[in-house]
Amino acid sequence: MTTKQEKTKPQTPKPADKQGQPTAVIKKPSNVLAWFTILLVFIASGSGYFAYIQLQQQSMNQSGLSLKNHQDALNQVASLLKTNQSLSANLTALTEQFNRAQLISNDKVARIEKQVSKNKRQWLIAEAQYLVNLANIRLQLVGDVETAIIALQSADTRLKQNGDPLTFKIRDQLAKEISRLKNAPQPDLVGISAQLIALESLVGHMHVHTPHAGKAQAAHIGSSPSMPQSVQETIDNAWENFSKLIVIRRHDKPLAATMTPQQVELIKQNLALKLEAARLALINQDQALYLACINITSQWITDYFDPTDKTVVLVTSELAQLKGLTIKASYPSIALSLKMLNELPILAIEEQQTVSSKAIAKEQESKPLANPSTLQQPATELP
Repeated sequence: MTTKQEKTKPQTPKPADKQGQPTAVIKKPSNVLAWFTILLVFIASGSGYFAYIQLQQQSMNQSGLSLKNHQDALNQVASLLKTNQSLSANLTALTEQFNRAQLISNDKVARIEKQVSKNKRQWLIAEAQYLVNLANIRLQLVGDVETAIIALQSADTRLKQNGDPLTFKIRDQLAKEISRLKNAPQPDLVGISAQLIALESLVGHMHVHTPHAGKAQAAHIGSSPSMPQSVQETIDNAWENFSKLIVIRRHDKPLAATMTPQQVELIKQNLALKLEAARLALINQDQALYLACINITSQWITDYFDPTDKTVVLVTSELAQLKGLTIKASYPSIALSLKMLNELPILAIEEQQTVSSKAIAKEQESKPLANPSTLQQPATELP
């Protein structure tokens, strides 16, 4: 259109210059507007392309977010399914444990009812079994013969009150065991202990045969010797004091070193400790330790004390007598009567009935109880 207007415009004559020649007219560029329009078109195209790219990127982001949400939803569904399976398994285990516990409880209730419903004869047999078991325990662990005899006699009384012919052989065996226990040799532990205590008291009165200084005596404070009345008395006192300074002894053997009073007292105290150790071994019925203590005591008395002293002779004879004693007795066995009681038909039937309950209880102990705190928590709800 611009071109048509340019064509319709009248041609104006070119002005002449000062010399009379015509001058050229300067034409303005006519395609500026066209270039501007093209630039606008390019800018609009770039903006549209950029907007298209942004829209496509936003669409892709929304699609990825949708896929992520879908994957999260699938994971939560899988977690819910897994929790449901775990809850079902735990519920099944708890149901089985409840059934086992109920079965054991019913069995125990039945046993209690059966025990309560026992007749007098069955109770007497159970008491006799308990008493014979108690007698075996006291005899084997403590060596208490008197308690064992009393328990066996009480068990025989229960079987006598029962009157069942099945118990006659058991009563015969109880009578034999009671007789063996009464005739079994029993050491007089109390008498031997009293003898050892008496010997301990005699140790302090024995005299040593080796040279010693005797007991040290303290001087009396504030006391002064009496003044001699004559010259002869003065001479006698001087001679007596001088004679104490020189001691003449005749021996066929070399002389031993003189012992101090402290050493003599230490030997006596050690002898008393050896006798006390023998008493402790007597209480524990340790035959080897008892004999070792008696032998050491006898050897020390022979080495250090005067064999002609009456107290030493008495202690030596008492130790020789104690050395030949046996402080540990061997008791007869009384386990056969207990075995016969355990094998009675009535007790055997009861033991067979309790086998099933013991097996169930053992199975229950081997399987741990389900802990509700260990159950999986349900997954969170979907947004």
